[in-house]
Amino acid sequence: MSTRRGLGTPAALLFLVLLGVIAWTAGSRGYRWVAEQLDPPGEPTGEIVLTLPPGSSTASISDLLAEHSVVPSSRAYEWYVRFKGGPLFQAGEYTFQSNSSVWETMAVLEAGPSRVAQAAQQPLTIPEGRTVAQMAAQLDEVADLSFNGRDFLVAVRERPVLSLVAPVPPVLPDGVIDPAEGQLFADTYFFDSQTSAEQLVALMVDRLDAVLTELGYDDAPRRVGLTPYEALIVASMIEREAQRPEDRAKVARVIYNRLARGWSLGLDATVVYAVGTQELTAELLAVNSPYNTRVLVGLPPTPIAAPGRASLEAALNPQDGPWMFFVLTSPDGTLSFSETDEEFQRDKAVCQELGLCG
Repeated sequence: MSTRRGLGTPAALLFLVLLGVIAWTAGSRGYRWVAEQLDPPGEPTGEIVLTLPPGSSTASISDLLAEHSVVPSSRAYEWYVRFKGGPLFQAGEYTFQSNSSVWETMAVLEAGPSRVAQAAQQPLTIPEGRTVAQMAAQLDEVADLSFNGRDFLVAVRERPVLSLVAPVPPVLPDGVIDPAEGQLFADTYFFDSQTSAEQLVALMVDRLDAVLTELGYDDAPRRVGLTPYEALIVASMIEREAQRPEDRAKVARVIYNRLARGWSLGLDATVVYAVGTQELTAELLAVNSPYNTRVLVGLPPTPIAAPGRASLEAALNPQDGPWMFFVLTSPDGTLSFSETDEEFQRDKAVCQELGLCG
């Protein structure tokens, strides 16, 4: 086997090993076959000029590259890029070579286009902390889109694979509201009159995996004792509970401290997600739902919103501290953290006096 270039990173090597182990079960030449899908034998040949339109996702780019023989396998390219974290490219004209390795192709994308695509594009900002349903409702209000919120939801439901870094468990309990929750990254995206709902969903999933890879979510079991998906759930709760950046890592610590002691998390944000209203009555706080962390011990079954980068980072980097409680104690969003129930009741009295909680 001729290997012209190194794999570049430990993550890339791990990816190759994992694919190789799978392929090896099919025969003694399996590992070599997998390697050649990422780095084909021989040197790159003739130049191929391709135009990547606005809204291109990793999947659509991989298909285009394989169709024009830039890379030997569209699926190998797509899975490698999503596993390792691919470049955020600019739409436009690129010059590739046929028979290229995956990492050579990525280097071309990272370098940028020789000619920028001229299609008029508009920004679309999806705020952090929104649910999939809220995103769909927002899209219904955006002018000049070629699709509506319902089309967006259909695209989400029909997508066979969402995040590869923090994949949805194959089996979820009864009462799950939306299996795709938290799988779409809240960010600013650009669209034109030709952008489809499927392209937007693919971009949002790609962006989530790029950020999770950058933050080291594959290392979540060692860092916080949770799977990447469970850490994503924690990040979503941080997003909904912490209004100030300086409180996020402390909220993460309270969550982990309570999990470690086997306490219920007692987070109103999960109940709000379950019942769909901010006004929580005593009856609603007792709702029979897998998201009711006031009643049940452990994490809710899925994220409750789309966490932003800061909350994702806080979930992997909780601040050291003994806190077991927090409560809102100022209209500016300040949270007060405490270790004992006595301290918590004191802070809660301030919250009630200010009319910030019931």
